[in-house]
Amino acid sequence: MVLVPVVVIGSFLLAFKAVLIEGSEVTILSLATVKRIGKNNVLLGVALGGLGSILTFAVVREFFLLLSDIAINLVAGVVILYFSYRFLRGFYKYYFGGKSFRVKMEKMENELVQKKMGHARTGENQSAITFSLTNSLPVFSITMTEGFEASLVLAAAGSFNLEWTAVGAAISIIVLVIISAISYDYLMQFPRWLLDLIGGCVLLTFGAFFLVSGILEALGI
Repeated sequence: MVLVPVVVIGSFLLAFKAVLIEGSEVTILSLATVKRIGKNNVLLGVALGGLGSILTFAVVREFFLLLSDIAINLVAGVVILYFSYRFLRGFYKYYFGGKSFRVKMEKMENELVQKKMGHARTGENQSAITFSLTNSLPVFSITMTEGFEASLVLAAAGSFNLEWTAVGAAISIIVLVIISAISYDYLMQFPRWLLDLIGGCVLLTFGAFFLVSGILEALGI
């Protein structure tokens, strides 16, 4: 198993960046659709999606814990490197590819409401939207999707150090709550390419470290 200081720092940073990046999209979409779906429906969708993500994390982490130390390093390294690629690809797309994160979020917002809820098609206003499990499903879907991806990174990090993984995730959630409470525009205005670049580099660094550590241990070096 890798050195303790690296494990602590890696677990914290991996959890913090994974939740911050994936959680930012959930937060943006939740704030953007709250008037069209209803606050209670949004909160219920986020709560159910968050619970599903926690259960996913717990199950995947148990799988990691069944592995040997060498296998944990190898599997966790591969998982982390995969998401590093995803984030760095996002950086390239937004910085060099001319893609707009705002346009992406607006498109997802419209799809979230129009394709998954009958209210948008029937022209019902927000006051007619009732609080129900069905009306919370659009937000649940996006929360669960983003939460699943974050859960895989968290499970990999949590297999090394659960306490600092939890701390990193908790701080990231607090940051998102504070920013969203101040202004929705702050989340939209922050350069997404920079967030993806930092996240991708962090995951690339520790993913490569864990993978190489596993390979060296397997070779007895």
